[in-house]
Amino acid sequence: MKRFLLFFVIVLMMAGFSSKVMAQITDSKTNHANAQILGAITLTAGQNLEFGGIVPDATGGTVIIDNIDGRTKTGSITLVNSKVIPKSGSYTLTGTGSVPYSITVPTESFDITNTTGTGSQTMTVTELTCSKGTLTAGSVTTAFPSAGIDAFKVGGTLTVGPSQVPGVYTGTFSVTVAY
Repeated sequence: MKRFLLFFVIVLMMAGFSSKVMAQITDSKTNHANAQILGAITLTAGQNLEFGGIVPDATGGTVIIDNIDGRTKTGSITLVNSKVIPKSGSYTLTGTGSVPYSITVPTESFDITNTTGTGSQTMTVTELTCSKGTLTAGSVTTAFPSAGIDAFKVGGTLTVGPSQVPGVYTGTFSVTVAY
């Protein structure tokens, strides 16, 4: 009986050691898919970009409105107070809080035209600036505050020609905002 028991134990041990061990060849995990639906971005123009009253001379010059309403000049033109108060252009916008957005202004010059004089005299506006930071290729990126409401200002440089014809000069330019 001892032999039978010994034989039985040996057979069980051999059967246990000879079983095949299989490596795991598949695995599965669960992940999530997420999306954030952003509210529409809306831009509203406020104050126009106003260069103010200017008295030209025989040589001309430039008027610079910075993006915080400051006004300076080059050349011998004279800056005066008039019914057109110098101001940078102002904008407000709404969107989704804490989300980045970009502001793009024209990189090319544009003209403003005399609407009260005779003929089609123009002056050129160049070098637009933005209160949200330094423009790179006409664009700057910033982010909405958590409330989703923001504001910024745009300045620029006006070239006044020698003996520029008196009148009220107007023109348009576009500012674009995007997520």
